[in-house]
Amino acid sequence: MEIKDFLKLIAKYKWLIVAIPVITLFVTFLFVKNLPKQYKSQAKLSTGLLDPSRQIAPDVPSYAGPDILIKLNQQFTNIMDIMTMPRNMSILSYRLILHDLENPQKPFKTQSDDVKALNAEQRQAAIIGFKDRIAKKLTLTPFDNYDDVKYYNLVKSMAYDAETIKKKLSISREDNSDFITVEFTSGNTLMSVFVVNTLSNDFIHNYSLDLISNKNKSIVVLDSLLRKQEEVMNEKTQKLKEYKIQNKVLNLDKQSQIVYQQMVDYENKKSQALIDLQSLQSALNSVNDKLNNTAVEKYLGAELSADNKTVIALRNKAQVANNAYIDGGFKPSDKKKVDSLQQLLEAQLLRTNDQYVADPVVAKQTLVQRRIGLGIDLEKVRASIKDIDNELAKLNTKFSAMVPFDAGVQKYERDADVATKEYLDLLQRYNQTNLDKNIGLRLQLQQEGMPSSAEPSKKLIFMGLSAIASFVICFCVLFIIHLLDHSINDMQHLAAATNTRVIGELNYIKSDNRNIDEIWKNVEQRKEMLTYKNLLREARFEIDKLLLEGKHKVLGVTRLHPEKYSGFSTATLAYAFARMDKQILLIGNAEMAEEIQKWNVPTNQSLKTVLDTFSLQKNNLITFLNKDLGGVSLLENKDNPSLSKIFSSLKNEFDLIIVYLDALNSVSDLKEWILFTEKYMATFMAGRSLSDKDKEIVKQLNDDEKFIGWLVNGVRRK
Repeated sequence: MEIKDFLKLIAKYKWLIVAIPVITLFVTFLFVKNLPKQYKSQAKLSTGLLDPSRQIAPDVPSYAGPDILIKLNQQFTNIMDIMTMPRNMSILSYRLILHDLENPQKPFKTQSDDVKALNAEQRQAAIIGFKDRIAKKLTLTPFDNYDDVKYYNLVKSMAYDAETIKKKLSISREDNSDFITVEFTSGNTLMSVFVVNTLSNDFIHNYSLDLISNKNKSIVVLDSLLRKQEEVMNEKTQKLKEYKIQNKVLNLDKQSQIVYQQMVDYENKKSQALIDLQSLQSALNSVNDKLNNTAVEKYLGAELSADNKTVIALRNKAQVANNAYIDGGFKPSDKKKVDSLQQLLEAQLLRTNDQYVADPVVAKQTLVQRRIGLGIDLEKVRASIKDIDNELAKLNTKFSAMVPFDAGVQKYERDADVATKEYLDLLQRYNQTNLDKNIGLRLQLQQEGMPSSAEPSKKLIFMGLSAIASFVICFCVLFIIHLLDHSINDMQHLAAATNTRVIGELNYIKSDNRNIDEIWKNVEQRKEMLTYKNLLREARFEIDKLLLEGKHKVLGVTRLHPEKYSGFSTATLAYAFARMDKQILLIGNAEMAEEIQKWNVPTNQSLKTVLDTFSLQKNNLITFLNKDLGGVSLLENKDNPSLSKIFSSLKNEFDLIIVYLDALNSVSDLKEWILFTEKYMATFMAGRSLSDKDKEIVKQLNDDEKFIGWLVNGVRRK
């Protein structure tokens, strides 16, 4: 939608868009038709920065990498900036004016009035003065106007000043090459050649002298600093030497390193000895626990003594019984006793043998020997730890004695190293500066400026650019107007802005032609009349459909803003319904009465009379009532039931009652009138926009069930 509107706006002003570029093209042609021919001359300077054949000892080993590229670009930029500095441009200005003063018959330009005003004596004084300023390399300023010679005015009058020359002077580097191109364009080919060659030669000469002078100053300063730094370096080195001799230090770093390594070795040995001590102590404690713990005595023969005692007792009893058996004459009873004891003894021996497969005495003896061995090893480890501690104490004492000497040696060595480094840095810079002075940057004029033919005319380019620029400006202005234009011009715009129903639209009718009776009867004469009549019929059809074809008979017509066109459209709407042979009651104000009088409809009746007398004179098809109640509101005149009764009786008399209401954003009794309408609509004048207040009103209308939609007035159609 926005693009279509913009295209419509362009179509509306298409002749203006065409006319302005054409006029601009013609004006530009008048300005450029007498442009003088231009001549360009070009000189090339070689710097040698990218030419390996001219670099004996370059600062960097190669030309690769971002650092060297940045450095080279900086050097090229510096050279080009120096060329256009005021001092160099002033020298060029002096040489140009000198050429014209010394060659009045062949000047580069037509002599100015200031130059023509010089007599022979003044001309000679000016020549001498300009030569003196070249020799002294003085910069030209506006204050250089003296009583004898006005240097600045003379140069300025011939347009030889730096500001004017820079406008046609171009200094550039060609595609990362080693060449700097100097170009100048003027109306005289000899002047262009003179400018580029003179500027290049003077710059090479002055730049080389300045470079050598700066290098000499640097060499003098560096030589002085180098001598002072050499004395400082020798002094620091001598102090280090004397300190070592005085404290009998050969190589303290090596000695301290050896002692420290020995300390580390002994610490490692001590750590290992402590580990061995702990392990031996743990093993010894474990052996002692096994020997002293009663819980494991059975494994070490602790229960063997009881079994042996039982065996011995049984053996003794068997021996006694056997003796008794012999002494008793071998009695059977004694025999049984001997046999019984012998059986018990054998059983005890068998049980003892089954319980002790291995000899427990041997195991215990092994543990005792192990305890003795662990005790001896433990004493050895303790003795070795003591020896290690003694050695560590000696090494710590020796190392501590070396610390003060080490601090002193480090201090003197650090001072000597710093002094030596500073000396070497200065020496390197001194040698590099000497080398740069002799074989450093050497600018060369590789190609002198030569006379050339005239440059192609730019008249067509200027004319084309002016036409394109004017066209673009027109296009941009129209685009800005389109962006800033929030006006609503047709029913589609209004529907999008209000988000509600739009009943229809009526095209714009000029004030001289606003007579619906003539419009309706003479539509063939003008196209806009026929359009209005057809649009009015469409609106009538839609309104009649929204009124449910006669079910609702009281229609209110309001508008968003107070404007006269709404009264005309409301009157024509009543006229259109009357053309359907309907009895129409139109209730409006004095403005509406003016429109009705054009149709010879009486306008002398008022609503106030109807409310007071309940009488109404009915006309043919259209009856008009003036709604003016003399400053009294509708509900102040009659109460609600009475008014409802009166409107009901009017609905019985007429097919449609149209009430012309006040504007929505005005202060009035609009809401009281809407109370007695069955439906109401609003008109909107095309070309207006919606303010924030209007949008609030539109929102309220959308929430009202009685509101049936909008009618757009004054739509301008092609």
